[in-house]
Amino acid sequence: SRDNKSSSFLSTYCCPQPNTMVEKAFLCTITGFIIPEKIIQLLEQLCCYFGEPKLAYWLTLTVHGFADSPVSWRESEHGFHKGGENLYNFVIFRNLDYWLQMAVGTNDDCPP
Repeated sequence: SRDNKSSSFLSTYCCPQPNTMVEKAFLCTITGFIIPEKIIQLLEQLCCYFGEPKLAYWLTLTVHGFADSPVSWRESEHGFHKGGENLYNFVIFRNLDYWLQMAVGTNDDCPP
C-alpha cells in the first residue's frame, strides 16, 4: 500500500508502555578534546541530579569522537574513511544502575 500510514510500514516505532511525559529536558553540549578524567567528573556531577527526587528519573551522557579521530581498539586501524563511528553512551538511572551502549565503525574492532 502507498497510503503512507504508519500501519502500512513493515516496522514502526511507538513509545513503550508504561511511559512518563516530562515537562522539561536539559541538553548540554561540550566540544573539543575532553580527557577521560573529565568524562568521569561529568558523570559524577550528573549523578548529583538524583539527589532531588523531582529533578530526574534517568540521565544520559554521550561521548562522540570526531570522524577522523585517531581512536582505535586493539590492533586495528580506525576506519574513519568508512563512516568514523566511535561513540559510547551511558544511560544512568536513579538507583545508579546504568546501560552502556558503544558503537564503532565497520572497519574497527569491538572495544574490550
